[in-house]
Amino acid sequence: MLTKEAIVKLLEDDDRAVARALVVLNDRQTQDEQSQETTKYQNGRGFRPAHARMGTSMAQFFKARGYLTPKQLAYWRARDKKGNMRIGIYWAQLLEEAQLKAARKAEMPVENDSKDPKKIDDAQSELDQFMTRVRKPTT
Repeated sequence: MLTKEAIVKLLEDDDRAVARALVVLNDRQTQDEQSQETTKYQNGRGFRPAHARMGTSMAQFFKARGYLTPKQLAYWRARDKKGNMRIGIYWAQLLEEAQLKAARKAEMPVENDSKDPKKIDDAQSELDQFMTRVRKPTT
């Protein structure tokens, strides 16, 4: 089961997770917010106003190139006075998106109204891989 701690740990250790998180947050912005690289609505979705321009820019960079630079990753992993990573403040939105994705997968129509064991095994494998990465000791 995904938790705040698991998400924050993944963001701390996995460069691709940071990049994908930026894409998810950017996708949660409204169309006009995305096009103007700003936050116009206080709807609890997407980037905070201070991060909108940088977040949108880096999400687009990742979509175009498939990676973030070390400097970009350092920006999102920078810690505030309380020790929280900049990207970590978005953990609740990322958890919500992960839960929505899991729910959509569960609602997918299955032939003959039976559960496909391969799909169940694939989902379990994906979850196991995620948990292995989260629990992997850092060097």
